[in-house]
Amino acid sequence: LAAGGAPPALVVGARADHRLAAALVRAGPADYFALPGDLDDLRAELDERARRRDARAAGGGHPAAERAAFDFRRVVGESAQLRAALDRAARIIPRDRATVLLTGETGTGKELLAQAIHYNGPRAAQPFVEINCTAIPAGLLESELFGHERGAFTDARTAKPGLFEAAHGGTLFLDEIGDLPLPLQGKILKVLDEKQVRRLGAMRPREVDVRIVAATHVDLEEAVARGAFREDLYYRLSVVPIHLPPLRERGEDVVLLAEHFLRTLAAQYDLPVPPIDPPLRRALLAHPWPGNVRELRNGVERALLLGD
Repeated sequence: LAAGGAPPALVVGARADHRLAAALVRAGPADYFALPGDLDDLRAELDERARRRDARAAGGGHPAAERAAFDFRRVVGESAQLRAALDRAARIIPRDRATVLLTGETGTGKELLAQAIHYNGPRAAQPFVEINCTAIPAGLLESELFGHERGAFTDARTAKPGLFEAAHGGTLFLDEIGDLPLPLQGKILKVLDEKQVRRLGAMRPREVDVRIVAATHVDLEEAVARGAFREDLYYRLSVVPIHLPPLRERGEDVVLLAEHFLRTLAAQYDLPVPPIDPPLRRALLAHPWPGNVRELRNGVERALLLGD
C-alpha cells in the first residue's frame, strides 16, 4: 500500500457506509471517501498531501547548504563550558537514535544547537520539525503532536498527520518540554518506548522513526521532585544531557560575541564597524545578561542603529 516511502493509500467509493470505511482503514488505507458527498474533503486531503510533499522536497533538497548554515565552527565562544557542551554534541551526532536533552536559560542557543545536531548528522536530508510546547494551547497540543483522523472531534473534516509523523526519518525538536502538560508526558514516553504513534480517533498505531531532541529552561530534577514532571520521562529524555552555560559564566565570550554581532550587523545595515573601547568592554563584562546571547545581539543591534 505504501511502497517506497509513499503515504498510506486513500480509498474512494460510492457507498457512504461507516462500517465499510472502518473495515478499510483497519486494512491499511489512511481514509475512505464516499463520492460525491466527500468530494471537498478528498480535495482538501490531496491538497494537504501535495503541500507536505513540497515541504519535504524543499527541506531535503539542500542539506549541504543547511549543514553550512549550522556549522559548529560558526558557534562563537572559547570558554571551557561552551566547548565542553559542543564537544558532547559533536560526539553524539552520528548516534542518530540517541535522545538528547538540552538545558539552559532562555537565550543560550538551545534551538541553534538542536539544528546543528540535526544538519550535521546522518538525518540531515530528512525533516527537522520543531514545536514549542508552550506556544500551543494544551487542548490542541495533542492533535499537533499525534495527528487525528477524520471525525475524531468537531471540525476534524479530514485526517491530519501529527508532527511525529511529519518528522519521520528526521528530527523532532520539542522545545520547552518542561512545560508539557502531565497527561501528554505519558503519551510522549509511550512513543519514545514503542516507536509508534496513534492519531486521535485512530484504531491502529503507526510506526515512526525520529530522533528526539528536547530542550527546556526548567530544572527538571526540581520539577520531578514537586510532581510537575514525570520521573520516568525525565530519565528517558536525558540519555544524553547537554547544558548550555549562561552568558554571564562565559567570561570573554561576551566580547567575542559582541564583536561578531557588530561585524555581521554592520554589514547587514551597510554601516561602519565601531570599535569596542575599554569602557564598553568593561560594561559588557559587568552586565549579567539575563536574556543571554539573544539579549546581547538585540542590544548590539539597537546600539549600532541608534548610537553615534
